[in-house]
Amino acid sequence: MTLPEAGSRQQVSAERRGLQEIVMPGAKIIAVAIAALAASATSKAAAAAEHKCDPITDVGWSVVPEREVLSQTDGPPYQSGTDWFIDRVTTVLPFCHYFNSIGVYSMRSYSLDPVVTEERVIICRRSGSNSVAVAPYAGRCPPR
Repeated sequence: MTLPEAGSRQQVSAERRGLQEIVMPGAKIIAVAIAALAASATSKAAAAAEHKCDPITDVGWSVVPEREVLSQTDGPPYQSGTDWFIDRVTTVLPFCHYFNSIGVYSMRSYSLDPVVTEERVIICRRSGSNSVAVAPYAGRCPPR
């Protein structure tokens, strides 16, 4: 790092600072894209236990929270009323990634404790006198 705030002995010239300000928007766009992909990959149930990353105090650094799915297990199918369900257990590991303006990864990045969620997922729904599969389940209905 060459920031005086970080205690660096190297100082950035005014010309070099201008270059960093030009490069920085590109890095921010990449960080926002990564964050958007991570957010879209999480399930609604896992998002309920959202974590908070530590705030950034250094100029030019950004944080990208991420949730990595460690495991996803489906229980046996069961009937409730006229529909069929499974219980899905998902374990997610929350991360806080820190990057500077040119995309360098910080060793201050860290993970939090795994978050385990359980959700009830419908796999077959009653339609008239038949039972039909609910996407993305492609098995037979009723399941055997």
